[in-house]
Amino acid sequence: MTVGVGVGLLVAVGSQAPVAAAPADGHYWVEQLRLPQAWQAATGAGVTVGVLDTGVNADHPDLAGVVLPGRAFPDLGDGTRDGQGHGTTVAMLIAGQGHQGATRGVAPRVKIRPAVAAGGAATVDQAMRWLVDQRVSVVNVSLGRGASSPAYDAALRYAADHDVVVVAAAGNAGQDSAVVSPADRPGVLAVSAVDRDGAFRPEVSVSGPAVALAAPGVDIVTAAESPVAGRSLSGNGTSYAAAIVTGVVALVRSRFPRMDAANVVQRVVTTARRPAGAGAGRDSRYGFGVVDPVAALTVAVPTVAANPLGTLPPGPGDPDRGRGRSPGGVRAVL
Repeated sequence: MTVGVGVGLLVAVGSQAPVAAAPADGHYWVEQLRLPQAWQAATGAGVTVGVLDTGVNADHPDLAGVVLPGRAFPDLGDGTRDGQGHGTTVAMLIAGQGHQGATRGVAPRVKIRPAVAAGGAATVDQAMRWLVDQRVSVVNVSLGRGASSPAYDAALRYAADHDVVVVAAAGNAGQDSAVVSPADRPGVLAVSAVDRDGAFRPEVSVSGPAVALAAPGVDIVTAAESPVAGRSLSGNGTSYAAAIVTGVVALVRSRFPRMDAANVVQRVVTTARRPAGAGAGRDSRYGFGVVDPVAALTVAVPTVAANPLGTLPPGPGDPDRGRGRSPGGVRAVL
């Protein structure tokens, strides 16, 4: 899932092969996930989402007024330009405004804070910490390096210690052979891809025991897919599935503004819809199931004291460990 973009940028692109013609029924996942019903409970107001990707085009008409100032690491710009189109597509799935038939994002009232990391794990760490310091509630990560890599652990600990949920693309078939890091690290919501029928697609998505949730990631169409350098983004990929789950997390954080990150994760995994054919327990293809926004916003869920996906142990050089955003792990209302 590691793709070089610019100098050393690691991005889990849904692939950049020429995209096939758009399916006739357009944004099928809106009805598949019953988003109009979910929007009756929450639309993402009051939540800021960090998008760690190729940047986000702030001047895109369907993201007008949505994109906050960003950063690129090392200091290469403000993150609000996207020469690849991938980060903009991810942002559209999270927060698109739906003008003139374009994508309405899963959480259309959120704000997007973009960050770009060019230069390897050290700049990813800087970008993640910067996003956390900007008081985002959830970070969408579309990057990866191998499996079981601790390269991003310090940044993930920093996010966890500051009550931020991290959602990451599991990895794409043909590019990856297993769930990549940081998606496979404890506490991270690793997302695989399903199609319009809710079926796992092994030619699109990797599988593995670290998968936590599944979401639509096949035949994804947005208005952000204009050709870049003569080619368009593929409509398939776990980056898109992760963006949809990030939008659902944002809805939950908007609906329950004082709920800590551990219980947000508990809510989205506990309420996931278990598809027919999924194995017992945590399925290697679907995780705990296909994300269900309506259930996540409305069903009573037992509370937990710790992230149900696990926690990373303390590591060296983490001086901020334990200094949460507010006492007792309860986040302030943004």
